[in-house]
Amino acid sequence: MADLRGAIRHYRVIRFTYEGRKYEAEPHELGRNPVTGTYEVRTWVRKGPDDDLPGWKTFHYWKMRALDVMPDRFLPRVAKPQTLEFAG
Repeated sequence: MADLRGAIRHYRVIRFTYEGRKYEAEPHELGRNPVTGTYEVRTWVRKGPDDDLPGWKTFHYWKMRALDVMPDRFLPRVAKPQTLEFAG
């Protein structure tokens, strides 16, 4: 989780696998879902298998695999409101 927090703090692009699918994203927020108590990551997805990309997507942290922090940086975006308890 420290690598992900660093990527958020320093605006670094991440690559990861989620449920067998590969994604490249800009991580913006890491927090706990107040209903489930699980950690979630709010991202702007650049590349992935979904039809509605690029765009905002929330991922369950515990389902993210092979997470790599890339040297590429991004400019922060204004996220759509979502209720997460931030894990900063």
